[in-house]
Amino acid sequence: MADNSVYGSPDVSLSVADDTFKASEAATLSVVASNDGDIRQGGPAQYEEKIKTAQNVRMTVLEDQIDAPIDVKTGTVVRGSLPGASTAPFDFNIEIGNATPGTYRIPVRVEYKHVRAVQYSDTEQPEYVWSTVDERKSVTITVEDRPQFDVVSEGTNSIFAGDTGNLSFTIENTGTRTAHDASVRLSTQSDSLYFGSPTNAKAQTGLYVPTLEPGERTTVSAQVGAGPETAAGEYPVNAVVSYENQNGVTEQSDTLTTGVQVRPERSFELRDVSTENFRVDENEARINATVVNTGPGDARNVAVMLGQTSTVTATNGESAVGDLAVGESAPVSFTVAIPASAEPGTNTFPFTVQYENADGDVRETDAPLRQSIAIGPERDPFTVTNVSTGVSPGGSDSVTVSVRYNGEKPVSATNAKLFVSDPISTSDDGAYLGAMTPGETKNATFTVSAGSGALVKEYAASVEVRYDDADGDTKYTDGLPIGIPVSPSSGGLPVPLPVIVVAVLVVAGGAYVLYRRQ
Repeated sequence: MADNSVYGSPDVSLSVADDTFKASEAATLSVVASNDGDIRQGGPAQYEEKIKTAQNVRMTVLEDQIDAPIDVKTGTVVRGSLPGASTAPFDFNIEIGNATPGTYRIPVRVEYKHVRAVQYSDTEQPEYVWSTVDERKSVTITVEDRPQFDVVSEGTNSIFAGDTGNLSFTIENTGTRTAHDASVRLSTQSDSLYFGSPTNAKAQTGLYVPTLEPGERTTVSAQVGAGPETAAGEYPVNAVVSYENQNGVTEQSDTLTTGVQVRPERSFELRDVSTENFRVDENEARINATVVNTGPGDARNVAVMLGQTSTVTATNGESAVGDLAVGESAPVSFTVAIPASAEPGTNTFPFTVQYENADGDVRETDAPLRQSIAIGPERDPFTVTNVSTGVSPGGSDSVTVSVRYNGEKPVSATNAKLFVSDPISTSDDGAYLGAMTPGETKNATFTVSAGSGALVKEYAASVEVRYDDADGDTKYTDGLPIGIPVSPSSGGLPVPLPVIVVAVLVVAGGAYVLYRRQ
């Protein structure tokens, strides 16, 4: 029987794949089990393989026997089989506290079963003899003597969308060695968050720290900004510390994380929009409105700008209002020139708001405030308010035309000229009105005659006014339409006075001739 037996056992040893750890970190302890297998009496290969294989291998880290601040977060790890001449990792999640640098023994319990002997013959089925193993082993790890870092406090780190602000936080060297020539590299994963100014935006930035002793803290800060389209919320910022160790070799820390709170973009509204003289061919048309800071932050040195349009030309397109707290408002006004070629109707006018942030940097709203404003038709500088005459068919009379000046500035050398057509005629068609002030009315007097065939009705005529404006330029109005009424004669024969006089003279002359003949 001894000649028909194979016996032996697995030979399991333990090691650690990476035995170097840092204090105050979460890590993976990977215990590698190696099975060398031990055959004390050999035989057929299939039976030797059975004997060397450890089956149902189970491994447990005995946390309560570790003499260090190490917490094991993983329970028993089970593997199926571990054949001879093979290895298998058993991974455990651990947390290392503020452990003193040095070497630590980690006790491990290993359990498995195996075939320790096989009896076989040519005529019968082999007989297997089983055994169970429950061993206590250990592995060794090292906690490094090195710098280590942690974010221990943070500033407010709040910025507005479309603006920049300050990112500030404090890091501490929680390790056991000094970090020399350290640099803190900041980066963000958000496309809308950046470092630096809007004109020199960067996805990363670096900050220099000459030395940082164990237990020493330092505060680092950098300018950070958010694009105007950035949604409100918390955005992470990663920090990695690079430094030289005691041997002059450059090493890096684990990634530290801080954050930036992005608040909605400052916003403004234009309310109570009104206009003055907003019409075609007006050099001093005015837009009046109220600008309101609708939040969410205060704004300093606010100014509202009228944007360019193809319709009007801004002669004063900026209105400064000073500081505006959230909810506060201030009046604004703008002056524009509207050309004679402009078409009356409603047009859209863009307004932008500029302001300063807390650092004194000038910012501007991303989207313009658009307002629909109507352009009125051109207004005549003069209008006729009254026409008075007593002319009748075949007669002559004066016509008094009341002319009102509607402009904004005084004018001079004002002359009115009357234009008539048959059966109305004029022997005196000009009237000098001189200087006129806004809103003033003056009477222009002309002499007209109505033909004997004129009907009793109103005949069309017009008055043209020539004047010198405030700049000394001579201008002419279009013809201002008026009506000249022809009224019936008042009493007696409907014969004009000159005809009656001639008739009287003829009769008197005839009577005198008869008298002499007698």
